[in-house]
Amino acid sequence: MKKTAILTEVTTSPAVWYTMGRLVGKGARIYSWEAVCRVNEIMGAKMAFGTPAKTQLDLTTAQVIVDFDANMMQDHPSALRNAREFARGRRPETGHMNRLYCYENNFSVTGGQADHRFPTPAGQIGAAVWALAAELVLGEGLPLPAQAGSSRGDLARWRHHATGGKHVAALAQDLMANRGQSLLLAGMRQPAEVHAMVYNLNQALGNAGRSISYLPMQMPEFQDISKLVDDLNSGSIETLVMLGGNPVYNAPEDLKFGQAMMKAANRIHLSDQDNATSRQCTWHIPRAHYLESWGDAVGWDGTYMAVQPLIQPLFGGKTATEVLSAFNSRKPKNSFDKARSSFSVMTGGSPRTPKNDGAFEKRWRKFIHDGHLVLGGAASAGALPLAGNRIAAPSGGHSLSVDNLEISFALDQSVYDGRFANNAWLQELPDFMTKLTWDNAALISPATALELGVEHGDVVTMQYQGNSMEAAVYVMPGHAKHSVTVNLGYGCDELGPIAKGAGFNFYQLRTWDNLDMGQGLTISKTGGKYTLATTQDHHAIDNAGAEEIQKRVPGLVRQGTLEDYKNHPEFVDHLGLHHPPLESLWKEHEYHGYKWGMAIDLNVCNGCNACILGCQSENNVAVVGKDEVARGREMSWLRLDRYFLGDMDDPECSQQPVGCVQCEMAPCEQVCPVAATMHTDEGLNAMVYNRCVGTRYCSNNCPYKVRRFNWFNNFEDLTDVERLVLNPDVTVRARGVMEKCSYCVQRIEGARVQARVEGRKIQDGDITPACAETCPVDAITFGDLNDSESRVSKLRKDSRAYDLLGYLNIKPRTFYMARIRNPNSAIAPVSNVGEHGNGHEGGHEEAQGNAHG
Repeated sequence: MKKTAILTEVTTSPAVWYTMGRLVGKGARIYSWEAVCRVNEIMGAKMAFGTPAKTQLDLTTAQVIVDFDANMMQDHPSALRNAREFARGRRPETGHMNRLYCYENNFSVTGGQADHRFPTPAGQIGAAVWALAAELVLGEGLPLPAQAGSSRGDLARWRHHATGGKHVAALAQDLMANRGQSLLLAGMRQPAEVHAMVYNLNQALGNAGRSISYLPMQMPEFQDISKLVDDLNSGSIETLVMLGGNPVYNAPEDLKFGQAMMKAANRIHLSDQDNATSRQCTWHIPRAHYLESWGDAVGWDGTYMAVQPLIQPLFGGKTATEVLSAFNSRKPKNSFDKARSSFSVMTGGSPRTPKNDGAFEKRWRKFIHDGHLVLGGAASAGALPLAGNRIAAPSGGHSLSVDNLEISFALDQSVYDGRFANNAWLQELPDFMTKLTWDNAALISPATALELGVEHGDVVTMQYQGNSMEAAVYVMPGHAKHSVTVNLGYGCDELGPIAKGAGFNFYQLRTWDNLDMGQGLTISKTGGKYTLATTQDHHAIDNAGAEEIQKRVPGLVRQGTLEDYKNHPEFVDHLGLHHPPLESLWKEHEYHGYKWGMAIDLNVCNGCNACILGCQSENNVAVVGKDEVARGREMSWLRLDRYFLGDMDDPECSQQPVGCVQCEMAPCEQVCPVAATMHTDEGLNAMVYNRCVGTRYCSNNCPYKVRRFNWFNNFEDLTDVERLVLNPDVTVRARGVMEKCSYCVQRIEGARVQARVEGRKIQDGDITPACAETCPVDAITFGDLNDSESRVSKLRKDSRAYDLLGYLNIKPRTFYMARIRNPNSAIAPVSNVGEHGNGHEGGHEEAQGNAHG
């Protein structure tokens, strides 16, 4: 085994650790590589506290939050919990709201929710942290802890630093006024020194053990991929076993991993995909999906968890523990036995699980039943004493310009680091901010685009650290000047038919010394053009210019400040279009039973896209591909309209989910010649698919543009295995048929049957549509408007409630709750009370409301 090397992805499975440990005892060498990881954060804790640790957040106690490139609602391991806890602090009805400041170079989900957002190049985030530290200590008199890694003298030169901005004094005062009730976070791309300084500030502000705690951990003693490349090139490795991953595709370009691995005589790859790495191996072992596997894992909070299969492996896949066990023994154990052995060790026993031991069997069955076990480590998270290690201040580098651009490498919110690039649902999911599908691009600010003379879809040559490639440009409002963000995970043609041809492989520009960001990027135009399939202007509610929209279609996204809401809680009613009393031309419906309705709270919706995927999975919504999306033919029943308002280089952002609003006086029903769209006695605007003849009159007459037409038979070529993804409770629509949101009528009927069996009425909470079920922030509420005690009925009467396009008198069943911001009055306000409208991508200095489908 001395000439055997194992390259593994980052794993938290004790079963895998234990099995690899046995191989190390036989002489094998273990290496680790993860294209996107949180090692900077963990090593920052080691720098600050003397021990590696994982941050544990509690946003329920944080009244002021400062996010330094952390994107805490999407990039953090506890992102879903973070988003939910943050949303709980955004309920203006309580009279108090938390406040969020955000420093980032590119718009994130978290930045879109910020009360104050400061576009900052990724490499200058550290300078902003030091500037804030200087203002807190020297300007506000915050005492530094005795073991802090910086002194007052170290901070002196950072006070009034340009990166901090004029707002830093007001931010420091806000933090001082909320000592013990604030939270500072740094992103995983930031260097360890930045994390260490943020930990010091949290300690000084009294946040440690309250809004932020630390869970000490042991770092596995694995060597990194650069050492593996050296050992491969030296010829000291004959057999290379790779557990997952795709290092030929995503290893740093300057390491030339693909060339080095060919020097190993035996190359074995365990993977669930036939990717670029697999194709250079002598053996490819199909990996079992985690839903087909037995195993275990340790969560970010230290909880020990069971991994259990839902089905038998469809294609005879093997787990990492089964492959490693084959190298350990002539009689390898299966994954079930390895999981039991690991459980025995983790609960104080031996690796050899006892036979006929009733007590052990009882503990094991309880573990499987509960799915998790809280070990001692999970309860030990708390404040840690500072170690007093000196923290080096950021160098800052050279001044950025069009001749010296910053490149910032970011994980993609759909395909992550590329491992999900062969997933059609994720490829067709519009990016939460750019609305790109089936592609990534080089994101730049409007000011930088003007200096470079480029626009959307221009093909440019990017040169960095001796590497060069061509890519398309996307001009992103709110992006930091002279910084370029590139999302990783695309351009992996070998991954499969879905991934082939999708986007650009920016790993070609990534080097070992600059995994996260760096200066020195240059961009030049090639004169070429590239089609970006963006849903930016699809299904626009109004196609007028932005200024005209403010007059003609007011109140699409209504918002105000907390102060305005306190003083004038009825302000929402004054934002809509003023009109005479609305009279109906038809007899209005009466409902004596159930009257279904939905509320969407824009104050907590962060645009994460979870509702779109939940709806797609539940309702068998088809994927149509890049060419059809580019024609405006995407099929998603839900869309997230994204709106910008203000300066193009530093705008506000709001999100608004829009699906069929189930109008009482539905314009679509009035024009269908065959009554394929009709009104039910519970108020649903229902579709009868086998009546539809595809005139599309209903779509033309829908003011919300939420109906979708099947131009093709999108499901006719599915294999038997692929058909397993379909929901049997929902009809699969054929070519020539219109479809739209149904409020998940199949769930309504299921609840009706259950209530009838139990001899009762449907109760509030019995029905949760897929969109509401997947929403992590509880922004979507569904229920019976005729039930005065239902949650949705009470929201309908709230002063923040309003109807989208209510002046048309079509009486939508879905209504919205206005967004309330909580700006710091000492900083220039984000905007006064107002509304956003839907406009075009460029050419508007003040108002640019871009609706995205």
